[in-house]
Amino acid sequence: MSTDESGRGSIASRTAKGAGWVIAWRLATRNIGLLSTLILVRLLDPTDFGLIALATGFIAAAEALSSVGVADALIRERKPDRAMYDTAFTLSVLRGLLTAALILGFAVPVASFFSEDRLVPIMLALSIGMIITSFENIGIIDFRRDLAFHKEFQLQVWSRLASVATTITMAFILRDYWALIAGPLVGRVIRVILSYVMSPYRPGFTLTAWRQLAGFSLWTWGVAVLVQARDRSDHAIVGRILGTDAVGTYAVGHEIGTLTTTELVEPLNRALFSGFASLQDTAQKPGTMYLAAIGVSAIAVLPAGVGISMIAHPLVHLILGAQWIGVIGVIEIISVVSTLSMLTSIGGAYLTATGGVHTTFWLLLQSFVIRVPLMIACITQWGLVGAAIGAGLSLAIDQCVSLWVVLPRIEVRARQVVATLWRPVIASAAMAAALLPADLAWTPSPDPTTMGLILDLGTRSLTGAAVYLITMTALWFLVGRPNGAERHILTMIRKRLRRT
Repeated sequence: MSTDESGRGSIASRTAKGAGWVIAWRLATRNIGLLSTLILVRLLDPTDFGLIALATGFIAAAEALSSVGVADALIRERKPDRAMYDTAFTLSVLRGLLTAALILGFAVPVASFFSEDRLVPIMLALSIGMIITSFENIGIIDFRRDLAFHKEFQLQVWSRLASVATTITMAFILRDYWALIAGPLVGRVIRVILSYVMSPYRPGFTLTAWRQLAGFSLWTWGVAVLVQARDRSDHAIVGRILGTDAVGTYAVGHEIGTLTTTELVEPLNRALFSGFASLQDTAQKPGTMYLAAIGVSAIAVLPAGVGISMIAHPLVHLILGAQWIGVIGVIEIISVVSTLSMLTSIGGAYLTATGGVHTTFWLLLQSFVIRVPLMIACITQWGLVGAAIGAGLSLAIDQCVSLWVVLPRIEVRARQVVATLWRPVIASAAMAAALLPADLAWTPSPDPTTMGLILDLGTRSLTGAAVYLITMTALWFLVGRPNGAERHILTMIRKRLRRT
């Protein structure tokens, strides 16, 4: 084996391991978060969640406006020196102070726009969190540079545990939205402390290397602004047209509906970003990694998204309660259409990692321009469900444009994407076709008692999983067990079993 081939194998292996750690982190933190949500929805009202969604939406936008994108710039840099690290740290601190100033300056106007005076103290409190986070040790960037995602796993999980424990405790004591503020603030403090405990690097203040970071960071800043403008516009439009209660309902429904992408695709992309960046020093073509990534993602994401949609009725009644029944329509739509985002996300990871962040910017700009009027029109026509429809239509358009731009760059043809995706697509459709005639999909439970809901959820989930696995296996054998996502997953399982 040549040196180049060895390097390629090492990068692919380390990227796969990194993806495993990041997915494990997301699953762990999501399970913690879901436990928190199950408790909080019983203690707080939709209005509480709506207030926080509006406040955090504006704060995320302000954070994006002050973003400098130094983390991605350092990861892409071949040999960053201390001056670059310290400059990145200094820029992060300045960013935190600027973000806090923006929040303080716009707190009253935003509260007036939504006719919610309670937003003012909420935004003031959350601005403190921006300042705290800005002092995070820049040395933890090396966790991603070195593909040492197990360290990032520890950093994220411990801070998440502290945040959730504080939120639940304060919810029992206060019984209002301040519990949703106290938890994240504590989590940010713990994360900053751990960043200095886990990394030996001690940053200083300087701006001597700002020119080296400026080019890539400027485009990254633009991307961050557009991502927040596009994604947070949903809450702003819903809040303006339908009110605070509707924002809380939409926010919870959207969170549940996008579980498959946030817990599987986004963690994978963190590892893929580092992997694609590392490939620049080798002769390996990125198309192979891209196809493998969408293949593995599709096998898990497609059935999970369709499955969550089919069980939305009993799921909401069991874990959220009757007061949250309005989220059912949002979940049923979002959980299916959000699965499409894996194509855009993985393509975006490649573009950003290989210096095509300016292309990502233009893709996001067209997405924002299309999404806002679609959301306004659909919400005006169909109310809260219309928000989910608008988001879904926008997302479908995004996928088409993204594929048109990305595939030629990585020398992948559309038929190769179809060849990678057709088996999980058909298996997911077969799952729905099997459950629908038996009234096990997109229908209320016949028995609304707790035990009845549990049995109904179990029946739907197990039946759907069985149909999907049988169909996937049959299709794979039917086409001669080709090398692809199925074989890759089986290989990983075998290796894991040997180690145990």
